[in-house]
Amino acid sequence: MKNRFLIRMSLGAILTFVGVLLSMMGYNAGSIVIAGVTVIVLAFVIRWRTGDQPEHDERTAKIWARGVSCSWMVTIIFLAALLAGGYLGLFALPAQTTLEAVAWVMSLSAVVFLAYFKHKGDVEPA
Repeated sequence: MKNRFLIRMSLGAILTFVGVLLSMMGYNAGSIVIAGVTVIVLAFVIRWRTGDQPEHDERTAKIWARGVSCSWMVTIIFLAALLAGGYLGLFALPAQTTLEAVAWVMSLSAVVFLAYFKHKGDVEPA
């Protein structure tokens, strides 16, 4: 478990360093710095929440599998709705806006499903 913590911290430090270095060279790399700091904060949060316990067990693996599969289905349905709306002429979204919307739906639905299944307890395999 210490190895995972060190790997996460190293990845966060590298991302932060590269982002700052690129920003000093004149590139717009603020998002890389934010990603690095996020990885570092996430490493500390995971370390604080799990302590000396294992990070993964059979129950959490089933919860993750079920939550991510449900999130995937919601994303596919959202994509189908976007495609249908585009074909029917209801709306015309630029590619960047569409990709951002899909990424947000996928991320938020995964968080919601993981929280729901974690609260629910043990789940049946997907």
